[in-house]
Amino acid sequence: MHTYRWARLVVITVLVLAFYFLAPIESEPEGGIVLRAVLAVLVFTGLAASLVIQIRLSLADESRRLDGLVTAIVCVWVVFALSFYGLADHQPGQVSGLDTKVDSLYFTASTMLTVGYGDVHATGQFARVLVLLQMLFDVVFVAAAAGTVSAHLRRQASQAQERKTQRNPR
Repeated sequence: MHTYRWARLVVITVLVLAFYFLAPIESEPEGGIVLRAVLAVLVFTGLAASLVIQIRLSLADESRRLDGLVTAIVCVWVVFALSFYGLADHQPGQVSGLDTKVDSLYFTASTMLTVGYGDVHATGQFARVLVLLQMLFDVVFVAAAAGTVSAHLRRQASQAQERKTQRNPR
């Protein structure tokens, strides 16, 4: 059962990253823009269907809320990465050191995880506002993650205690 859950999360993450790398948001995209756009739409359609399934499962079963949170964090990560990449591509100078989509994923992850190495950083006002928005979202998601993980662990401990009590009644 857990294998299916992890496989679904891996598939969703792969679809999110595939969409991220296929989305033709560059001002001068390399390769066939039509082919990339069509592939991005196909991947997005599969991703949307997967997310609907994941949301329904998360709402129907409390134990799957952590799955939904992981999915949400991956989606937020990629949305901000696309935003930073598009900003850096269309307004050079807004984000220093951000030249590729991998740089954007790296910058977004280091901001999300509050590591901030400084090698890629916001220099323009719009980029700084976007970083502030990401930080706000990150705080909300960290609080939600902490609450969800805490509730999940309490529920598991309670269930384990109930099983132990049922096996060894006094």
